[in-house]
Amino acid sequence: MTDKRPILKIIQDGFSALVEAFFLPAQGRVFAWFDRLWSAALYLLGLLHWCYFLNWGNIPFDLHDWLDTGAYFSFLRQAALTNQLPLHIGSALSTTDRYLARPDTLISPQAYLLRFLELGPFTLVNVLILYSVGFVALLLLKKRYSLAPAAFTALFALFNFNGHITAHYAVGHSEWIGYFFLPFFVLLILKALEGERPGWRWVLLVSLTLFAITLQGAFHIFLWCLIFLLAWGVFSPKYLVPVLEAIAFSLLLSLFRLLPPAVEFIGGGKGFISGFPTVTDMFAALVVLKYPAEALSGPFKSLGWWEVDTYVGLIGLAFLVYFGVYRTWRPGLAARTGKQSPVRALLAPIAVLTFLSIGKIYILINHLPIPLSDSERVSSRFFILPVVALIILAAFNLQEFLTERGRRSLAERILSLGLLILMGHDLLQHSRIWRVTNMYKLFSSTPADIQSSVINHPDPVYVTALVAGAAGTLLTLTILLILSLREQRQVKRHLEK
Repeated sequence: MTDKRPILKIIQDGFSALVEAFFLPAQGRVFAWFDRLWSAALYLLGLLHWCYFLNWGNIPFDLHDWLDTGAYFSFLRQAALTNQLPLHIGSALSTTDRYLARPDTLISPQAYLLRFLELGPFTLVNVLILYSVGFVALLLLKKRYSLAPAAFTALFALFNFNGHITAHYAVGHSEWIGYFFLPFFVLLILKALEGERPGWRWVLLVSLTLFAITLQGAFHIFLWCLIFLLAWGVFSPKYLVPVLEAIAFSLLLSLFRLLPPAVEFIGGGKGFISGFPTVTDMFAALVVLKYPAEALSGPFKSLGWWEVDTYVGLIGLAFLVYFGVYRTWRPGLAARTGKQSPVRALLAPIAVLTFLSIGKIYILINHLPIPLSDSERVSSRFFILPVVALIILAAFNLQEFLTERGRRSLAERILSLGLLILMGHDLLQHSRIWRVTNMYKLFSSTPADIQSSVINHPDPVYVTALVAGAAGTLLTLTILLILSLREQRQVKRHLEK
């Protein structure tokens, strides 16, 4: 009779090795392929998530901010079909006919797809394109920090499925598509903190990232990034000069998007509403799964739960606090090694934006005579940038933790895998509850004509602002490219000596 024990032992060893490959960087060609296939599976999962979440492109353009989105996309479609510049919009839903004078409107190149797609399918395709861009950024982080599938899955799930991005998109905040550029932004800061010289090439890349954000209409996210940079520079003075250069050149490079709104809305900042009503509400926003029907109840009648929703679940919050905050801070690390983690400096701007997102603290800045500062009326939105930064910090701290501990028992690995599955389950429950088809439980249908027309007409002030802004953008890009190339040549000559 054949002894089956060797076969069972081979199967058991193979299974154990596969489980280990999920938690530790790939060793060998077979496990490297497993790592790649797992990343591909996650990417496909994200595609399916957004298709399901956005009802396969069948968008409810008859409620809340989807009305405005429908009007803007209809205008861009008409402009593309008639080969006209999208300058003046004819729509009762727009507060101004100067389309490009609204900083929350889409003007990115992918908008030309509206020539071939109806509004709903384009909305879905637009999300899938930017989701893919964000996934590339996550892959860059994965490569830089040698993330095994477990740590990369945590990064992927928390970044793509948290309550902030899903709830905002559910209610029609299509400009939030710029969110998917945030990993590039955080990655550039991490590179500087970890030793890469923040010279002109770094300034160029930061400026281009923020410019790409403005092209999506994500002006608010652009401004949060500037505040984040400034806070980082103030609390880390050795980076202050490159930070100020990055802020200045980001503003100059985005003149095309900033100058027309500045002319249109000069002196017309929005009245401040609120941030998280209390610190308790901030923690509730991270762990409480509210249904759309509850989103306008209690203290959120005027603010709306979607404006504070940052759901990551209880396991997700524990992950961020321990691996994102504690493992980055780790006072014991300095005692053992004689040095602190360089990325510890990132905790200061994370704390600043978190602080500004509470209550009416930001109102003090909102009322200052500082350009752009009066455009933010809901400061709870700031919190997503600290959360994204913590998600990234937690992912590579988790990988470092797993690598330090080495191989563990199968029971411990299965327990860890179970926690990861539960975290993903909670996030997907939020997406299921907040998918666009459920927004009728929150808002009443408001049928309106979203069809917009192109009504371009002579408008010297507006056109001058556009031309001046475009010229400023091109000039700034040229200067940054020259400075970056000159810097690279200097570095090359230095290395050759």
